[in-house]
Amino acid sequence: MSKINFNTHAKDIQAAYEAVISEKDSTDWLVYSFDKGTYDLRVQATGDDGLEGLCEEFSDSKIQFAYVKVKDPNTELPKFVFIAWCGTGVPELRKAFFNSQLLEVSKFFKAKLPRSNQRS
Repeated sequence: MSKINFNTHAKDIQAAYEAVISEKDSTDWLVYSFDKGTYDLRVQATGDDGLEGLCEEFSDSKIQFAYVKVKDPNTELPKFVFIAWCGTGVPELRKAFFNSQLLEVSKFFKAKLPRSNQRS
């Protein structure tokens, strides 16, 4: 079964997401991963140290999903980037479900965006 469970840690997942998109919070990235041996999505880490700090969180043995706020150098406006990571050391059976999990998590983020920011 590869269906992602967003409910177990729903409050933490939502709080981390809101911190990244908030203009008042300094948090600029989050990483979600699975509880060991499950498909329960949880917040692995958050940070306010930009892409450098985010990159340190990726692991070769995990499937992870990151959301990061970066400043557009031309407009100085915040832009949001979704990153899906499947490490080379992830067991083959778990890798097999990565694409469907990527779709589920990206739908989660798309559902959170204000209507004016969504693209078809």
